[in-house]
Amino acid sequence: MENSRQRRGSNHNGKMQKGAFYLPPEILCEILSRLPVKYILRCRSVCKEWCRLTLGPQFINLQLSRVNHQLPQLVLKSDYKVDLQNLLLLDTEGCNINKIPFKKMSCTSKRLNCLRLMCSCDGLLCIAADYLIQPVIILNPITRESVILPSPKRRAYVVSHQIGFHLDPSSGKYKVVREYRNMNSLNRDEGSSFEIITLGDNSWRKLSAPPVPIEYSLGAAVYWNGAFHWKIQERNDKSGDNCILGFNISDEKFYTISCHVRFGSSEYDLLVLGGCLSLVEHDVHLMRIWKVTGTKDEGFSLSFHCTYDTCVRWNKYLHYSVICQTNADSFLLKVSREDGENGPNHWFVQFFPGKALYSYLDIPGLPSRFRGVYFKPSFVSPKAPLRRSS
Repeated sequence: MENSRQRRGSNHNGKMQKGAFYLPPEILCEILSRLPVKYILRCRSVCKEWCRLTLGPQFINLQLSRVNHQLPQLVLKSDYKVDLQNLLLLDTEGCNINKIPFKKMSCTSKRLNCLRLMCSCDGLLCIAADYLIQPVIILNPITRESVILPSPKRRAYVVSHQIGFHLDPSSGKYKVVREYRNMNSLNRDEGSSFEIITLGDNSWRKLSAPPVPIEYSLGAAVYWNGAFHWKIQERNDKSGDNCILGFNISDEKFYTISCHVRFGSSEYDLLVLGGCLSLVEHDVHLMRIWKVTGTKDEGFSLSFHCTYDTCVRWNKYLHYSVICQTNADSFLLKVSREDGENGPNHWFVQFFPGKALYSYLDIPGLPSRFRGVYFKPSFVSPKAPLRRSS
């Protein structure tokens, strides 16, 4: 007797094939969603049923939920290559790099040459320029789908330009927030302005001014607990009472977190470590970490967490930035060494503070100079303004 689980299945032409092993679509989704993205793409060539299944919203959300619990990969762009036709996907665990080519954009080549990786969310990259207000591109490098956000009706060039991009958990829609600074006709800095747009909308909306003056250009936005965050440095840093500026993307309101840390005295990284918004100070050979605690209703505060001796006297010629905390015992660092007229050289190391040890990551194909952002490969479409729940 034929096995009761054997049913008619489809071949490459979509025709039924007797004796093929049948699995319900829900089980197939569970199995395929656990595969690396490159193997899912190969599975789409097996038959029309698998291709249709992996293109559906249920599978896309399931695969995204699985990859969100994994250690993020990095997308790199070489600083020596001005075009974005070849991005690099870096797996720091396996120490390997894969090229991610994508279709040419409709923007002018002059503007494409200025673009850099700003941030990412759910497998979507946000790409823009430091000194141009447009274009702003949302791209999925895996599916090669992209959208160019609407252009504002103002001059294209600005003094500085920073962007935050994330899913609004209250609406299920993706939002883009940007901060930029203009110079007036007297060549004076007009200060920071903020705008926001929801993917699918036709225009940017201007945001009200934040509750603190912003004297300097902001760094990259860091998303944590439903909000973007930037560290704010006072121009006259006598009291040392600087702050972290937050912007809740659901109610679209600013707030501040008092720091009592002198940002001007050392280099600082603002990032998420162990699920907490954290400040990492680079003070010669010491790494000091502060963490934000509290809630939105009760208020947030910054508390000292710990100090590590890196056993290296870092300076302006040899310095580092913390990429992430890979586990409880180690950090991934990007090390930069200045090389005269050739600019800095970059590489990755694992730092084990408990043992005061470093492990150099030998990654074939790693550019000598690069920029990168966290990335979790997915099949989310930038052309779908609403992410449906699974």
